[in-house]
Amino acid sequence: MEAVRVGLVGAGFMGKIHSIAYRNAAMLFGHEVPAVDAVVVTDFDPALAERAVRDWGWSRSVGSWQEVTASDEVDVVDICTPNDNHVDIALDAFARGKHVLCEKPLALDADSAYQLCQAAAASGRVAQVGFVYRQWPAVAMARKLIDEGAIGQVRTARSQFLLDYNGNPDIPMSWRFDRVRAGSGALGDVGSHCIDLLQYLVGPIAHVSSRMQTFIHQRKNHDGSLVDVTVDDQTEILADFESGASGTILASWAGTGHKCDLGFELIGSRGSVTFSWEHSNELRFYDSTDAADRQGYRTILVGPAHPGGDGIHTVAAQGLGYTDAFAIAARNTLRNLTAGRVVSGPTFVDGLRVAEVTDAVIAAAASGSRVAVTRRMV
Repeated sequence: MEAVRVGLVGAGFMGKIHSIAYRNAAMLFGHEVPAVDAVVVTDFDPALAERAVRDWGWSRSVGSWQEVTASDEVDVVDICTPNDNHVDIALDAFARGKHVLCEKPLALDADSAYQLCQAAAASGRVAQVGFVYRQWPAVAMARKLIDEGAIGQVRTARSQFLLDYNGNPDIPMSWRFDRVRAGSGALGDVGSHCIDLLQYLVGPIAHVSSRMQTFIHQRKNHDGSLVDVTVDDQTEILADFESGASGTILASWAGTGHKCDLGFELIGSRGSVTFSWEHSNELRFYDSTDAADRQGYRTILVGPAHPGGDGIHTVAAQGLGYTDAFAIAARNTLRNLTAGRVVSGPTFVDGLRVAEVTDAVIAAAASGSRVAVTRRMV
């Protein structure tokens, strides 16, 4: 593949980050990945699409997503829209022979995510979902340690993603606060990353109990009227894994004082690993087989020796950031497009597995009982 021709649907914040990622992947990884041709962009707000052309390097803008999916000049459709549009855009893209990269959450519920997985499989095209954090070098290194048996059998797993960007009651009503359009609130927006990380590192979640809370029950609409908020501001999950491990997840976008506090800790029979995005270039590792006089957590500094870190910097601890995470993810996607299949990175099936857990969490919160996660055969 000489060049990957991309059509971007959604020119908001995430569209900007994806645009940077395509450019940086080519600059950082060179001949490892095909060149990217930023062919066409659209947004429900035409001004945003025009900005993407003016400022982000897209060749032209069009008035609808259907013009992107139907274009013979596009190889892959990159979906960065509100959640309720993902299914229609992706299904149309597959029907027209396009590869698809879709931001998380993949769909509003597991049934819709399953429909997308079926369409992806039938199309034979590359289909990936935007779980960027699992592709981060420190997280990939944690997975490597687990696979090597360095921490033994995982007994306890916890993850949290705390932010405060929706904790202010003066923030106006938007699609994110409407369950019909978003599916869920903090659970789907940030909790989905926690679910994906733990299932990537520990394995499938089998049962959940949960509590979902809404702190700000109404917000002002564009006309000044008050509108009911129908999603969660915070969700707590107690999880049982198929492996026998137990775990907890805390997801909140009203976590006062927390800006981007994503992290996890895995405690095993032999050792432990812990990670925080606020210290994203560090992975902390404990090995209980160390001599008694030198036991304690050691800090592993992210560098070219770690999965995904190669090609960016030449020595450890030079520091990678948020946009680097998306460049690494873009590298994986571009490699997959060259191979014609997903060799590395999260697939639509991974998006489905998160949706299945999310559905169970919502059901558990509504019933006040422990709920089994229903898994669909793909």
